[in-house]
Amino acid sequence: MARNLFGKRLLRTTVVSVLAILVCAVGVQAAGEWKPSKPIQFVVPYAPGGGSDIFIRSIENIVKSEKLCPVPMMVVNQPGGGGSIGMTNVVQQRGNSHVLMCFISLAAPLTAGKNAPTFRDMTNIANLVFDEQLIVVKSDSPFKTIEDIVAGAKKRPGEILVGGTMPTGDDRMCTRFFEKAANIRFRYVPFNSGGECITALLGGHVEMIWANPGEFVPQWEAKMVRPIAIAKENRISLFPDVPTFKEKGYDVIFYIFRGVVAPSGIPDEAVAFYENMLKRVTETAAWKRNYLDKYMLSHAWIGYKEYTPFITEQEKLYREFLTEMGVLK
Repeated sequence: MARNLFGKRLLRTTVVSVLAILVCAVGVQAAGEWKPSKPIQFVVPYAPGGGSDIFIRSIENIVKSEKLCPVPMMVVNQPGGGGSIGMTNVVQQRGNSHVLMCFISLAAPLTAGKNAPTFRDMTNIANLVFDEQLIVVKSDSPFKTIEDIVAGAKKRPGEILVGGTMPTGDDRMCTRFFEKAANIRFRYVPFNSGGECITALLGGHVEMIWANPGEFVPQWEAKMVRPIAIAKENRISLFPDVPTFKEKGYDVIFYIFRGVVAPSGIPDEAVAFYENMLKRVTETAAWKRNYLDKYMLSHAWIGYKEYTPFITEQEKLYREFLTEMGVLK
C-alpha cells in the first residue's frame, strides 16, 4: 500500500503545485538592477555523465547561447556522499550570489545525520523538470522482460545486482517499491552517478540499473543497452514498446524532480535574476528540442514562491519511505 500511496501522493502533489503556478502569473518578475558581476560556479554534487550533470550542462549551454547571463557559468562536479559533499560546500557559502547548484536529493540529507545540510539551509530558486525512471539491462542480457527479472529474482533471492545512485536515494526507493510489488529481493549496489551506473552495467558488474533517459539514450542508440520497464503511469514516445510497471501488474510509479538552488542569504534581487533566467531557459526551442524531447523529460516549472512548499511536501513522503525501510526512526 505504501508503494501505491507514494506514487499517487507524489503525482497529486505535483498536479496541485503545477496548477497553482498556472493560476498565478506565469511570468517571472523582472530581476531589477542586480546582475552577477563575476563567473558563476554551477555545482553538480554528482560525478560527470549522470542525469544531474546533463541537466546543469544543458542549462549552461542555453544560457550561453541565448546570452541570458552577462558572465560565464562554470560547471563544477563535486561528487560524494550521495550529493552531500557538494551540498555542504554550497551551504557553507552563505550570502554568495555567484554560486548555484542542481538539487534533486531529499533522501541523502535525511540519512546523513542530525547536522547535515538540507534544502532549508539553501535558497530554493525553481524546479524545471520531472525525470522518468526505467529499469535498463545490457542488450545481450538474458532478461528480456519484467517477468524474466521477477522469475530470476525468485530463483536467486538477494543475488541479482541492481545499480543505482546513492545508498538510500531515489533509485534505492524504486528498488524497494519493485521488491515489495513483486515479493522479491535484489542486491542493491550504489554508485556516485548515473554515468557510473552505465559503466558498471556495460562492464558486467551489475545485471541491471535504474536510469533516466538522459543517462542511457546514447548507449541505447548504439544498441548497447535495452530498457525493460518504466515507473510511470503511461508509456513514453521514445520507447513505445517499453511497458510501464503498472500495466505489468506492479504498482511502481516514481518521479525525480530537478531544480536549482543557491546558498541562503542571497539578496532578493539575485533570486529574481536567477528565477527569470531559468524561466527564460525553459521557454527556448533549444531546451525543448535538445533536452526535454531528447531525453524524454516532463516540463515542470515551479517558481520560487511555490518551490520550498513543494519540496517540504516531498520530504514527508521520503521520510515515510525511509522510516518504513528502517533507515530512519
